[in-house]
Amino acid sequence: MTNLDNMIAELCPNGVEFVAINDLIIRMNKKVKNNQNLYPVLTVSNTKGLIKSSEYREHDLASADISNYTIVEPGYFAYNPARLNIGSISWQKENWSGCVSPMYAVFDINTSKILHQYLWLNVHSPKGLQWIDSNKELGARFRFDFDKWKKFLIPLPPLEIQAEIVRILNNFTELTAELAAELTARKKQYEYYRNFVEVQ
Repeated sequence: MTNLDNMIAELCPNGVEFVAINDLIIRMNKKVKNNQNLYPVLTVSNTKGLIKSSEYREHDLASADISNYTIVEPGYFAYNPARLNIGSISWQKENWSGCVSPMYAVFDINTSKILHQYLWLNVHSPKGLQWIDSNKELGARFRFDFDKWKKFLIPLPPLEIQAEIVRILNNFTELTAELAAELTARKKQYEYYRNFVEVQ
C-alpha cells in the first residue's frame, strides 16, 4: 500500500464524502469604490492563473473607471463565468489585493475544510472541466453562473489527505516538465547529428 492508501484507510475508514463546492465557498462582492489607486486590475488566464492585467494584455484597463470592480483579497478565487469551461479560474496566491472586472465571480473558501490547490485541481481535472461544460447555459456565449456550484460534487477527504494528493500531483507535473525538456533536448541533438550526416 502507498502512503496515500494508508492515510485513507486510517482517516477515512467509511470512505470519502462527496460535498457540493457551494458548501465550501462564499461569494465575495466588495467593490473598489473610491480606492481606485489601491488595487491593480487582475485577469485570469487558463495557463498563467490570476495575474496583473498589464502582464497579460498590451493595455492595462478596458475602462479607466474601476470603481465597480470587485476586490480580490489574498486567497480569494476569481473566474470569468464565460470562460470557466477552459479552466480560467485561479486564486490570489500573492500577499496583496487586486481587483477584477464586474463580469468575474469572486469567492473565498473555508480553509478548515479544503485547500486552495485541492479545489483548483478538482475544477481543472478533465472530469471537472467536462462537468462544467455539460452544465453551461445554452446560448451565444458559455455561462456558468455562481449558483451552479450547488450541483458540482467533489470528494472531500481530510486536509492531510488533500495535501498528500496535491503533493503527489505536483511531483508528477514537475516530472512531466522535466521529461518534456529532456525530450526536446534529445530531439535537437538528433536533428544536429542527422543534419551533420546528411551534409557529408
